[in-house]
Amino acid sequence: MTDFLQLTLAGLSQGSVYALLAVGLIAVYTVRHVINIAQGDYAMLAGLGAIWMTAAGMPLMVAILIAILSVALVSVAVDRLILARVKNLTTLVSIILTLGVSTLLQAIMLLVWGPEARGLAKFPGDNFSLGGVSIRSQDLWMLGALVVVGGAILLFYEKTRWGKALRACAEQPVAARIVGISPVMAAVIAFAIAGIAGAVAGVVSSPVALSIWSGGLLLGLKGFVAAVLGGLSSFRAAILGALLLGMLEAYVSAYIASGLRDAVAFFILILVLIIRPAGLLIRSVPVRV
Repeated sequence: MTDFLQLTLAGLSQGSVYALLAVGLIAVYTVRHVINIAQGDYAMLAGLGAIWMTAAGMPLMVAILIAILSVALVSVAVDRLILARVKNLTTLVSIILTLGVSTLLQAIMLLVWGPEARGLAKFPGDNFSLGGVSIRSQDLWMLGALVVVGGAILLFYEKTRWGKALRACAEQPVAARIVGISPVMAAVIAFAIAGIAGAVAGVVSSPVALSIWSGGLLLGLKGFVAAVLGGLSSFRAAILGALLLGMLEAYVSAYIASGLRDAVAFFILILVLIIRPAGLLIRSVPVRV
């Protein structure tokens, strides 16, 4: 039982990283109908950037803050300089373009920081045991990041006037313009939020999962699987799906074979696309005609 609880904790902490990436993907998709394949690379970029700044003598938390803000600017620049210049930006075109952005970011990270995997310094806090389960302070930081950042994004989109205005730009773009909502500003805010979510995921996971130039694509795809579980529309369902995905990976790695860990996400994706493309973890809503 202790081993099972230990695996569950490890799965939840890793799932929180997937959840932050999924939240960032949905934040953009609900505004622009763009699937950003480069979301995972934002995590690696933030992790490597923060490691580089701390190695230069900058305090840990200051380096993390600068890395998060810098990645948010990169995310906005990707939209304004690349995606916004495409006249007919379909979802398929966005996948192709952001895949190219992902490749470009990976090449830059490889050139600047080299091929070695690196880890950010451990965040403040001590490890402890509870009921025989070893709890790392970094696991609590990862879960706390999801609660704070993911929760703030969810509340922003669902409870505030600005958040509802952003979603209106995607659902009714003409009506949104009529009432004075700027699609450009909506896109800037959405991509900034996605950059922040991806960067936070990267810095909180770096001390335990390490940061490497090539790790973003796989990480982003796992976040995408979690987002698909929520139908690319529900933040809550995507977060729940990400946590379940993290736990399933931990169980499969321990009880079946560690080599199958990364296959779990794609097996779930295939099931979703076959059984219920609208998302496994969201309820069907009847529509009156």
